[in-house]
Amino acid sequence: MTSEQIEAKVRETLAKKFGVPGEKINSESSLADLGVDSFGAIELMFELEEAFGLQITDSEIEHIRKVGDIVAYLDTWQKKKAAG
Repeated sequence: MTSEQIEAKVRETLAKKFGVPGEKINSESSLADLGVDSFGAIELMFELEEAFGLQITDSEIEHIRKVGDIVAYLDTWQKKKAAG
């Protein structure tokens, strides 16, 4: 899966879960600006874990503030998985 495909999946998940129009979501969008509070962020991470088949630790979640952070994390995880 390419970074663009990962971003599309993240945008789709955010749009569906939080009712944000997909065209308003980009890599620089902060989760707070999209109306995602701390509880919502945890729910989002659970959903992404399920969608991508991975486990995101609490310490890693703390560093995720923007959509681009999520995409970068998932892209790095996918590359590590493919290499390992």
